[in-house]
Amino acid sequence: MSFWLARLSCYNKRMDTQSKSMQVSGRFQMHRGGFLESPTIAYETWGELEGNGDNAILLFGGLSPSAHAASSPENPAAGWWEDMIGSGLPLDTDRYFVICINSLGSCFGTTGPASIDPLTGERYRAAFSGAHARRCCRCRLRSSATSRCRKIMQP
Repeated sequence: MSFWLARLSCYNKRMDTQSKSMQVSGRFQMHRGGFLESPTIAYETWGELEGNGDNAILLFGGLSPSAHAASSPENPAAGWWEDMIGSGLPLDTDRYFVICINSLGSCFGTTGPASIDPLTGERYRAAFSGAHARRCCRCRLRSSATSRCRKIMQP
């Protein structure tokens, strides 16, 4: 099972908060150089993951929205893609396991400028440029982490 699916299925069962998160251990290499040390990735999921993981749809939100793309039992508030995710909708949660990952650099729980750099003990601030998020997106799309996903989407 791929990197993301293995970790998300594990974390999804253990965490009972509205917004879930995982920490990538070690250096997270960026596409055009540089790295983040052990970044935190916030995410939400809908549906059930099949044993082999081939029903997973990985959804990247933009830099502005949170990972809360649709309501769920854990968080009944309407999400930013409410009309697309759910039973009988285009991203049918009766068929698919939808994972929405919050972008690096966002202020909704994923490592960003306000986060502490574990190597310096200080906030990233301006050292965390928008280039981090662009680099990460390219890296994620090429990564084997997404190799078992049925679809990879960004609205």
